[in-house]
Amino acid sequence: MTDDEAERLASRVALLASDSGEAEAAGRAVGQLAVRMGLTGGDLRAIFMRGVAGGSAPPALEDAYKAMRRDRDRLLIEGAKLRQQLTKARATAQLGRLLAILGLVAAIAGGAYAWVGGSQQPSAASIARTLAAGVVGLVQADAALVYARPDRGAELLAALHKGERVVVRRLIWNRLVQWAEIEVGGQTGYVQAAALHLM
Repeated sequence: MTDDEAERLASRVALLASDSGEAEAAGRAVGQLAVRMGLTGGDLRAIFMRGVAGGSAPPALEDAYKAMRRDRDRLLIEGAKLRQQLTKARATAQLGRLLAILGLVAAIAGGAYAWVGGSQQPSAASIARTLAAGVVGLVQADAALVYARPDRGAELLAALHKGERVVVRRLIWNRLVQWAEIEVGGQTGYVQAAALHLM
C-alpha cells in the first residue's frame, strides 16, 4: 500500500464520523477502496489496531520528555534554595543595620552623657572636702527629681530646678548610680548626684 493509497483510505475513514448521509457514502467508499487495494476486513482491523497501539510517543520523544521533567524539577529545587538564601541574606542585612543603628545610638548617648553630665562629676577629693565642711549642692540640671529612696522607682517627693541650693548630707551608691542624700521640706530625700554641682 502506497502513501497516497493510505492517505485516501484515512480520509474516507475519517468521514465515517460525519453526518449520516456522508458517513454512509464514506462507508461505501472505504469498502470499494479496500477491495481495489486488495485489503480484507482483517487487514483493516489490523491497521486500526496498529494505529491505536502505536499511539504512544516514540522512545526518543519519551526520553526527551523525561529529561525535560528532570530539568524542571531541578530548576524548581534550585529556585526554592535561592529564595531561602535570599531570605536569610535579607534577614542578616536587616539585623546588621539594626545593630549598627543601636551602636550609633549608644555612642551618641554616651557622648552626650559625658558632655552634659559626665564631665561635671565632682572628683573624689572635692567630695571629701565639701562633705567635711558641710556640703552645699547647686542644682545644675533643668529639673532634678527627689525620691524617697535612692531608686528611680521610689516615691517622688519633689522636683528641684536649676540654680537651687541644697545641703548634701552624704553620697551613696545604688545600682551603679550615685545619689546625694538631701533634706527637702523637712524630709530626707535622694537626688542623683550628677544633677548637682557640689560646692
